[in-house]
Amino acid sequence: MSQDIDLAVVGAGPAGSSAAEAAALAGLSVWLADKKSEIGSPVQCGGFLPEAGELKKLLPSAELPRSLVDLPERIVLCRTSLQRIYSPSGSFKQFPVAGRVIDRRAFDRYLAHRAAIAGARLLPATRARLIEGKLQLFGRFGGAVRPRLIIGADGPHSMISRAMGNPVQETGICLEYEMVDVNIDPNAAEMFFSARFAPGGYAWIIPLGSDSANVGVGVRASYLSGQRLPQILDRFIAEHPLAREKLAGGEAVAVMRGAVPAGGRPPAILKENMLLAGDAAGQVMATSGGGIPLAVLGGRIAGEAAAGYLREEVPLESYPSRIDREFGIQLDRSVQIRKMVDLAMKSDRLMNSLFSALSPAQMKSVMRAQIPEIFLSRAWTGEERDRQS
Repeated sequence: MSQDIDLAVVGAGPAGSSAAEAAALAGLSVWLADKKSEIGSPVQCGGFLPEAGELKKLLPSAELPRSLVDLPERIVLCRTSLQRIYSPSGSFKQFPVAGRVIDRRAFDRYLAHRAAIAGARLLPATRARLIEGKLQLFGRFGGAVRPRLIIGADGPHSMISRAMGNPVQETGICLEYEMVDVNIDPNAAEMFFSARFAPGGYAWIIPLGSDSANVGVGVRASYLSGQRLPQILDRFIAEHPLAREKLAGGEAVAVMRGAVPAGGRPPAILKENMLLAGDAAGQVMATSGGGIPLAVLGGRIAGEAAAGYLREEVPLESYPSRIDREFGIQLDRSVQIRKMVDLAMKSDRLMNSLFSALSPAQMKSVMRAQIPEIFLSRAWTGEERDRQS
């Protein structure tokens, strides 16, 4: 198989499928390759997605595609109304957030289905390697393809990003169990912060129903200090003073692993005929690790930019500028906030102080990548944090 096409998309996650759909709808010949034999499997995240109204408040300048707004009900496993965040001391702040817990396998396949209906050719179980401007394909669909443009939506360890010369970005690593027979609050998505139970990140309980939940932990490798992630998650389940009561007697029916970019955008998301979208482009909210909405948006913008360039001779530089316009402020501020609280993440005492200083409304603003006034005050300047530590 050897063919000239307009666009090759590497990676059929939310970003890649959204890019393929947008480009195919604009009339491009599009191939969408993914190394997974089953698109959407294995699952690599908790599956929490804010409702459309919440997304509009989070990303007021973004043009939300239908695939984020009107999901088929078969994909929604549970709806939540609260976000509850626990400090290391066990106190919590909660605030209203309308959320959907989605079946990620079904969601990813739904997006791939949309791309196929739009006219993209899907190539599952197919690895891609970039060799002298060509994509060499291996696996179920082998051969070479000569695309005019390439979109790398191939995750935080992106092969396309490396080919563009980007350095290896810092990542967070995640481990999650799907647990049944648990005693959880089905209305609340819960986050737990603690240097002991989630160093450099947080643990979570995301309900899947009245007695089942995704229970996981996501941390940055630089905070592990020789610990292994399974030990950390098992310790959270067995020993956390509050979580253990909710999870006692529960059983894991699935184990899921993944990686999430933690350092924001790489130096380049566009180079020559290559674009990056989704995790490959660092399009993740650093305050929460949530990436589904930004991946879908980034993919859609990348696909439209590819079509604009090939069909209308619009400069490819429109891609990063459109990212900036639709959600760049939130993306960059989330990284800024994460850096502000980095030191506190190493100390439960500092984390407790920060939690006590924030109101529920301020905590919600942090989740929306809005910097509360306290982060700009003397109490949280680098000099004062160093003194406290």
